[in-house]
Amino acid sequence: MGSEEVQALVAQLQHEFGIQVSFTQLLLAFALLMARILPVIILTPFLGGETVPQEVKLGLGIMIGMVLYPVIIAQVRDIPVYAILFVALMLKELFIGLTIAFIVGMVFDAAQSAGILMDTIGGTNQATLMVPQLGTQASLFANLNLQMTATLFLSLGGHHIVIGALGDSLQMIPLDTYPRFSHGTWAFFETIMRIFGDLVRIALALCSPVLLAAFITDLGLGMINRVAPQVQVFFISMQIKPVVTVLIVLSCIHMVLNRVTGEYGVMFRWLKQALYLLT
Repeated sequence: MGSEEVQALVAQLQHEFGIQVSFTQLLLAFALLMARILPVIILTPFLGGETVPQEVKLGLGIMIGMVLYPVIIAQVRDIPVYAILFVALMLKELFIGLTIAFIVGMVFDAAQSAGILMDTIGGTNQATLMVPQLGTQASLFANLNLQMTATLFLSLGGHHIVIGALGDSLQMIPLDTYPRFSHGTWAFFETIMRIFGDLVRIALALCSPVLLAAFITDLGLGMINRVAPQVQVFFISMQIKPVVTVLIVLSCIHMVLNRVTGEYGVMFRWLKQALYLLT
């Protein structure tokens, strides 16, 4: 098939589908759309993480892009075909995609950090397991917290809210425009810093039962050491603290899940505010 036949076929398809813009602009608009979607798919653990093949991630991104493509139909005509302008728009889309991925992954990063702290305090950080979402080794409770938060998020339909947020972002910040920072650039970056602070707050809240139990255990062992110095409390604590950590986690797991469910709402409020500050 020659080039003239290909051009005639493309022109016929455009006429049959009622497309009023060039095929090049359609491809460029879809590339910009993928630049906003793919960081969310690649970086968020609830969509598979590192162990999911790149082909699957790309296919999922294309599928979501096709679902969201009607939102950007009116924007396709204004997509520039010049290299410098297109690269600038591509960098802008990557920035927005990374911002959404960072905020959406806030609770999952906090849960993993809480698990690492629990393992460090309880003395179980020497044992590690493979975490499929991360593609690396992680400690026991870090793996448990990450798996629980990802499963709970998917069971509550949180991935549908993330896709909806991507669609809302396309309306708030179209592909052919740049973030205006109507409330100032500092307001946006201050929000990002507050989100990071919230991540630390969530991590401390999730591991607070273990922190309290470990403190009481250390206090009791310290009192025993003062009364009977000949008792080797250091070696005793190596057997007691892991058992106490496991018992506290099992007894408080329902409270942790309830807390995580509430933090999902906080996460989506932060996402809405960040997108609002970009407009």
